[in-house]
Amino acid sequence: MSKIKFSSPREAEEAFYLAIENADLTSMMSVWSEDDASVCIHPGAPRLEGRDEIRDSWREIFESVPPMVFSISDERITEDSHLAIHLVREEIAVEGEFVSVMLSTNIYHCTDGYWKMMLHHSSPEPEPLLEEFELQNEEPVVLH
Repeated sequence: MSKIKFSSPREAEEAFYLAIENADLTSMMSVWSEDDASVCIHPGAPRLEGRDEIRDSWREIFESVPPMVFSISDERITEDSHLAIHLVREEIAVEGEFVSVMLSTNIYHCTDGYWKMMLHHSSPEPEPLLEEFELQNEEPVVLH
């Protein structure tokens, strides 16, 4: 059981991406809800349900993929006192080289005053949208 407590969805999200960038499985699992109803859907992969499947998938990613750096932009956030939905655009670089853009949905819930992730769903941004976004925005725009 994770002893780390996040006081906001933003704090949990920052820890999530930092855990990916550091390939830190312990930190990654501290972000996830203790509830086995948690779901993770990696790009092109089946739905994973529960902490065990989610942990195994991140372990495999961290062991087989070079370190990644994320730039998060184009955020759309909906929150209330118990649920937060973050729609984000992830620009991913490996060894300083841009490799892909993902569109992701991260959902957090608040239990006992602390926030944890209950869903991460990521899929590749379609090429025409990627090109249109790049033409409109010379630099990524981060909305807060």
